[in-house]
Amino acid sequence: MSRVEIYRPILTEKTLQEDYDVQRETQEFDWQFIKTKVNGYVRSKVDDPGGTAKRFFLSLFPIITWLRKYPIKEWLVSDLISGFTIGVMQIPQGMSYSLLAGQHPIHGLYNAFFPAIVYSILGTSRHVSMGAFAITSLMMGAAVTPLYPDPIRSTNATDDEFQAAWDAVYDVRIQYSVATLLIIGVFLLGLSLFNLGSIIMYLSDPMISGFTCGSAVHVFVSQLKDLFGVSVGSYSGVLAIVWIIRDVITELTTLDAAGRTKTAATVVISVICCVFLLIVKEINERFKKKLPLGIPIPGELVVVVVGTGVSYGFGFYDLYGVSIVGSIPVGIPAPKPPDANLLGSVVATAIPIAIVGYSVAVSVAKIFGMNFGYKIKPNQELVAYGVSNTVGSFFSCVPAFPSMSRSCVQVDSGGKTQLVGLISAAVILLVLLVLGPLFEDMPKACLAAIIAVAIKGMLRKARDFLPLWRIDKLDGAVWMVACIATILLDVVYGLLTGIAFNFLCVVFRTQFIKSETVTRINGTEIYRKSEKNSSQSDIAVIAFRGPLHYVNKDRLRRRLIKETQIDPALEKAKKKKKKKKQKRTQVEDDFTDSPSVSKREDDFGFSSEVDAKYKDSFKCNDNPTYQNDVIYEEIPNNHHMFEDTSEEDNQVYSISGEMEDPPIVKGPGVTAVVLDCSQISFMDSVGVKFLKKAFEDYKELGIDMMLSNVGDEAMSKLHSGGFIEKFGYDLIYLSSYDAVLDYFRPSYIEETKF
Repeated sequence: MSRVEIYRPILTEKTLQEDYDVQRETQEFDWQFIKTKVNGYVRSKVDDPGGTAKRFFLSLFPIITWLRKYPIKEWLVSDLISGFTIGVMQIPQGMSYSLLAGQHPIHGLYNAFFPAIVYSILGTSRHVSMGAFAITSLMMGAAVTPLYPDPIRSTNATDDEFQAAWDAVYDVRIQYSVATLLIIGVFLLGLSLFNLGSIIMYLSDPMISGFTCGSAVHVFVSQLKDLFGVSVGSYSGVLAIVWIIRDVITELTTLDAAGRTKTAATVVISVICCVFLLIVKEINERFKKKLPLGIPIPGELVVVVVGTGVSYGFGFYDLYGVSIVGSIPVGIPAPKPPDANLLGSVVATAIPIAIVGYSVAVSVAKIFGMNFGYKIKPNQELVAYGVSNTVGSFFSCVPAFPSMSRSCVQVDSGGKTQLVGLISAAVILLVLLVLGPLFEDMPKACLAAIIAVAIKGMLRKARDFLPLWRIDKLDGAVWMVACIATILLDVVYGLLTGIAFNFLCVVFRTQFIKSETVTRINGTEIYRKSEKNSSQSDIAVIAFRGPLHYVNKDRLRRRLIKETQIDPALEKAKKKKKKKKQKRTQVEDDFTDSPSVSKREDDFGFSSEVDAKYKDSFKCNDNPTYQNDVIYEEIPNNHHMFEDTSEEDNQVYSISGEMEDPPIVKGPGVTAVVLDCSQISFMDSVGVKFLKKAFEDYKELGIDMMLSNVGDEAMSKLHSGGFIEKFGYDLIYLSSYDAVLDYFRPSYIEETKF
């Protein structure tokens, strides 16, 4: 076995600085530090204004950078194929997710056009597909539908009147939607101004996974009415999903003859579409490498085209009353600003949608970036999504964020760059200008089936729970709380609950930090927690496994008390009480004759036969023994009487009536503590204050304390908190082994070998 031999002196922080010229960085975060940083940043911009402007322009418009270096021969064909595939997929998905958002299907096509173009110009991810996203569409629908419920058809209403009622509802809802989009865009742009693109780090993967799974359940339940062809009430808030299921069951059990005909036809359409889409999805997943050019089968487009053709040919709407999409306007809408009167009322809806959409989008983008070897700029992504939604608010769009399913299809179909978004937008433009009216007879059941199958991947997030639970119980708890809260409390409340519980778990992790006693592995200088390792009973090495701050300082305090068997607070209280009794007794002695020693001893319960040496070694914490106005007292170590009553181990100290504390003599038990700070990443002011107090208190009680393995951040806090000024660097060692050796070494030892 290979061996390591090192010859060096025992090192403290002081000797390390003096002998080796190793200086710690103790830069404090104060106004001078801020001023230096700001001046350096401003100077770097002012010294080269042309370069600064160029870099800013290129970072704001990434398309300039990647388009200049675009390898046409290698990537153009792949991007064309992928762009056409995504454009075809955007047609049914956009219309479906628009219905999910409570809007007319045409607005989903607008979403696939305007935001997709903007993101292709401003976005930094090469592989995400911009457009409608299931979760944000669901959140939008959950907010707008209760305010403007679906129209209920009366028995005397004609088809035209009922369609006009729907058009009126859609017109009102889209005003609410575009106002929400404007707030989303402004909010994301505001975050980008403060460089807060990293806000996603506060949403853990388990929380996002659980929230996504819970949202998928909401998405599926919201489509039951279109899958069965029944009408349900508009609900939001706590237990909304329960009321929707109740209404679906109630409607299905109270159908009249016309209702049964409509429901039967709708269910048949839904089942056929779902089965077909599931089969196609399975084929695409299993045999994607064997498909021509690697392009997946566009099952959604087949469902839309065939479903529309069959519905038109057999007259599903006229014969069976099957719900259809209805009239689809042709052309691109003229820009129109949102209603300013609605902006204040949509803030509570917009901010959660913005946070969820951005968090999921950047998470997906980072995964693709790592897989294909390029970096995502989170702050620039804020700009891209902010501008996309701001522009979309002027063109009657719904919340625009990348879809996970479309992004995966874009990767599988060979997409290389953001050019895919521009090509897919061209396909959507063709539909808007020419092909839109052809989809008027498409059954809504087809779109509901597309959504139900599309969330299959989101429902698969349920598989994440067991691995998370096995690895870390808190992560598993975060997943479960986020999922159940989202299902039962609605999407927005579920998000807030998941975030709150996630932060609470972070507090738990920092509060319940382990502090354990470690011992040296025989024959090494390494300290680990092990019952098999040798240990020195006179000195305890304590490792604190995390940051030291006001929340968890008591855990370290309890560990110190456990190891030393001494609570400084109690010992001080005892000393204070003892001194008061001594002063009171001394005052009484000034007015009375001093009694005999034997009488005093009788008061303490000694008999005349007790040996004198036991009298001398008698431990008295509260009532010291007097003899001719001299106090006889032994200071206990570790709260135990010395079993060995020899003169060497049990010295008796005499003190005059001036009440000074007696000297301390080390005995059996812990006489020193080494605190291993290798895992203390930072300390706050309370943590530093606690260490100062602990060092002072235990020193008074005859127990020495030392620090080892102190990092730069912790050292900086010790310096600014006055610890170094009070105790110096002599009590701070390079390692725990240095501290232990230095405590026990004879004065002539200058170096050690291990």
